[in-house]
Amino acid sequence: MLSKQGEIQKIKLIASDPPLVYFQLGEEHCLIARHALTFFAEAAPGSNVVVFGHKNNRGQFIADQYRVLEKNQLWLDFSLSRYPRKKAGQP
Repeated sequence: MLSKQGEIQKIKLIASDPPLVYFQLGEEHCLIARHALTFFAEAAPGSNVVVFGHKNNRGQFIADQYRVLEKNQLWLDFSLSRYPRKKAGQP
């Protein structure tokens, strides 16, 4: 299994059924199908990530696993929400 680390340059959803996400990691062209929508929600252009996977016959890197190295987009959206947090025990 190969590993790549770097900053995402481009990211886009190629297919929705089944989900397939294309992203460019430095100069490397990558695809992710497993947990693609979660990756699309967590990562954004400029995010630093580590991906593990293999190359296909076209030379594209197919990611099997990933890890976002900084606070992801979902966490930032949640923490910057203008709605107050509920206190424990309140409905």
